[in-house]
Amino acid sequence: MADATPPVNVEVVVPESWSAGVYANGFTCWYNRTDFTLDFVVHLPTEPEVDDDGRPVVRQPVRVVSRVKLPPSMIFRLMQTLNDSMSNYEQQFGPLEHL
Repeated sequence: MADATPPVNVEVVVPESWSAGVYANGFTCWYNRTDFTLDFVVHLPTEPEVDDDGRPVVRQPVRVVSRVKLPPSMIFRLMQTLNDSMSNYEQQFGPLEHL
């Protein structure tokens, strides 16, 4: 009879310099064959400009504050975890307005 594999207790260690986290009010996602890349961004003040034809446009700069690359095999698990966490959040604090 083979020995049973003992359970693994994952201990998350956050470096002190990361403990406060970074604020983001937006994100983008892009991918290639080997990676999904999540860029978390902060919207900076808009800037009025004029395009090449002289028409007014508004420029919306954003700054990437964090970039995370994940293998495609982790994306479904990420989505499940976010969905579960959002459901738990809404049970505890009430529904959010969805944008």
